[in-house]
Amino acid sequence: MKLWFVTVLIFVSSVISQQITPERIRKLAEASEQIHAWGKNTYYSEKTVFSKPVLLDSADYDQVYYDLDFDISTDPQNLTGTVTGVFRSNINGLTHVNLNFDSREDYPPYWSDFMVSGNVSSYIHSNWVLSIDLDRAYNFGEYFSITVHYSGIPRPSGLAGFWFGRGVYTLSEPYAAQSWWPCKDDPADKMDSVKIRVTVPTGMIVASNGLLQEKITNPDTTDTFVWKEKYPITTYLVSLAIGDYTTFSDSFQYAPGQFMPIDYYVYPNQLNTAYTAFEKIPDMLAVYSQLFGLYPFINEKYGQAVFGWGGAMEHQTCTSIGMVSNDWETIYAHELSHQWFGDLVTCQNWHDIWLNEGFATYCEALWMEAFYGDNAFQNYIGNSLSPSNFNGIFVPAVYRYNISNPDALFSRTVYTKGMWVLHMLRYVVGDSVFFEIMHDYPNDPAFAYGDATTEQFRDFCEMKSGMDLDWFFYEWIYLPYYPIYEWGYAYYENEGQDSLKIVIKQTQDQNGYNHLYKMPIEVRIYNTNLTRDTLYLWDSLKVQEFHISTGGEPMLVKFDPERRILNLNENISITALKSPLYLASGFQLYQNYPNPFNGTTRIPFGIDSSGWVNLEIFDVTGRKVRTLVKGYLQQGEEVVWDGKDGHGEGVASGIYIYTVKYQGQTLSRKMLLVR
Repeated sequence: MKLWFVTVLIFVSSVISQQITPERIRKLAEASEQIHAWGKNTYYSEKTVFSKPVLLDSADYDQVYYDLDFDISTDPQNLTGTVTGVFRSNINGLTHVNLNFDSREDYPPYWSDFMVSGNVSSYIHSNWVLSIDLDRAYNFGEYFSITVHYSGIPRPSGLAGFWFGRGVYTLSEPYAAQSWWPCKDDPADKMDSVKIRVTVPTGMIVASNGLLQEKITNPDTTDTFVWKEKYPITTYLVSLAIGDYTTFSDSFQYAPGQFMPIDYYVYPNQLNTAYTAFEKIPDMLAVYSQLFGLYPFINEKYGQAVFGWGGAMEHQTCTSIGMVSNDWETIYAHELSHQWFGDLVTCQNWHDIWLNEGFATYCEALWMEAFYGDNAFQNYIGNSLSPSNFNGIFVPAVYRYNISNPDALFSRTVYTKGMWVLHMLRYVVGDSVFFEIMHDYPNDPAFAYGDATTEQFRDFCEMKSGMDLDWFFYEWIYLPYYPIYEWGYAYYENEGQDSLKIVIKQTQDQNGYNHLYKMPIEVRIYNTNLTRDTLYLWDSLKVQEFHISTGGEPMLVKFDPERRILNLNENISITALKSPLYLASGFQLYQNYPNPFNGTTRIPFGIDSSGWVNLEIFDVTGRKVRTLVKGYLQQGEEVVWDGKDGHGEGVASGIYIYTVKYQGQTLSRKMLLVR
C-alpha cells in the first residue's frame, strides 16, 4: 500500500510541478495567512459574541452516545431540539451530574417547552449549567440516560455557535456546543458515536458528520436527514451545515478496488469554480495518508460544505468552508490535515490548542513539499513563515495561558509560531525520526480517537528520538518570543593552522525578557575550491565563540541558510559586536592528530586555571556522540578518542565536531574519521 501511494505521488508531482509558480505559491501563502491572521474569527469578528459558558470539571462520568433530534424552521427562525445522552459512571455512588447548556438568564427569552426526563429525579438550570440529580446512585461502569427537550433561537456564542443566515450553520469551537445543545462540552471526553436527525424546509440540504443514513420526505413540506457518526467525536466537532446546496462527489482510492466517497456541498453559482478548486482533495488525502497513516474515518467519508462564516472549520468528516476559491488550496489542505491532528487526536484542553492548529498549519507546508517539491516547500516557508512578519505580535507563548476568550485562544501565535515549533523539531530530531513521529503519534493507541497534551506529545517525541527534548518544548511552547542573533566571523592563522572564528550573540532583550535559547545553529561554509562544509553549532549563551579548523579562507559563510530556526539575525563585523567575548590566552583547543584518522586520535586542549571542563563529540547533525571529559581539572590534557560512541559502538565515517566548554566559554573544531 505504501509503495502504491509513492508511485502515484511521484507521477502527479512530475506533472504538477510545471504548473506551480512563485507567484502562485505567494498567493496560496497569503490566503492561508489571511485566514490565520487573527485566528479563526478573522472575517466575522463583528458577529462574534464572547459569551461566558462554563468549563466543567466532570471527571465523575463519561459521555458515551447522543441522539440529537432537531426541527429547524427559517421563517420564522426557530430550533426545536430533543437531545438524549447516554452516560457512564466513573465512580461508585454517582448521584449528581452537571451538563453544559445555555440557561439564558442574560439572553431572554428562556427556552420554551423545556423538559428534562430519563434517569432524573430533579434538576436546576442556571449559569450555563444544567445540574441534575439522578434517580438513584450509579456505580462504576453503570449507564444512565438523560433527555432534554427545548425550543427557541440559540444565541451566537464563541466564534459563532448556531447561526441563521443563508440557511443555518454551526461552529462550536472552542466551547459553544453548549449554546445549542446540552452536553458535556469538554474536548477530552469524546462520545463513542452520535446520531443527528434534522428536519428542515423542503429544498434545503443538511450536511453533517459521518454517513447519511436516510433522507425522509415528510407530508408537511419538510425533509428529514439522518446522519450517523460512528467514530468517537468530541462535542465541538459536531456540526450542521444547511442550505440550498448543489452537491457533487469525488472519491479517494485508498487501496486497489477500494474507494471512499468525497462529498461537496456548494451554492449553485459556485459549482463551476468548485470543480477546479476541489480537484486536488483526493491527492491531499493520498499525501496525508502516506505521511500520517490512512485517513482515520475511512469507513465514512470526507466532505466540504460551504457555510456563512469567513474562515473554515475542521468538523469531523465534513469540513465547513467559507469560500470556494482556487486560492484556498492550502486552507483546504489545512482543514483536511485536521482530520488527523484535531479530530483523530484532539487537544485534551484548550491550553494546548497548538496541537491542533500548529500541526495543521505546518501540514500546509508539508502538502506543498510532497506535491510540488522541495523548492515549493522552501518558497512556502519563506512566504508564510518569515520571522520578519512577526512584528511583536508573536511575542506570546504558544501555550495558551488564557483560554477564557476565543480571540486570545486562537491568536496568530498558535498557528504560525506553532507551525515553527514543528519545523524546528524536524530539524532537531532529523527527517526520518520526525516523519516517524508524525505518522506514529496520531495512530498510537494512547492517542488515536482520543486526546493528548503537550507533555504527552513531548514524551512521545523523546521516546521516538531517544533525545531529551524538555528544553526544546520549554523554550518554544511555554516561553514567549524567539531568539535574535548578532553573528560574525573572522579568518585567521593560529600556529600555522587555518581557523575560522565564529561569534554568536543573542540580543532578544525585550522589556526585561532575556531568555537565552538553546538551539543547534546551522552554519554553512563555502570554500574557495567550490566545496562547502555544513556545521551545527549548539548555541545557548549570551555570547559564544567557536573556532573551526579550515583549509583556507572561506569565500562565504551563511547563518541558518535553510531557515530552520525561528529567529531574526544580523551579520556584522566581530569588532562591531557589543560586549564581545575575548578568550583568555590560556584557554585553547588544538587540532586533533592524526587528522583524518582511522582508529584513534588525540585531542589536546589547555585551560587557564583549575575549573569544570566538558569535552564532547558531536556528529554534523548536532547529535551528541560521546562525552570524553566531564569534571573538575587542574590543567589541560590530551584526550584520546577511539571512534566509538557512548555505548561502545564504532561510529560511521564522516566529519565530527569536538567541543570543549570551560568557564562559560566554548571552543569547537572539526575532524574527519575514515573507516
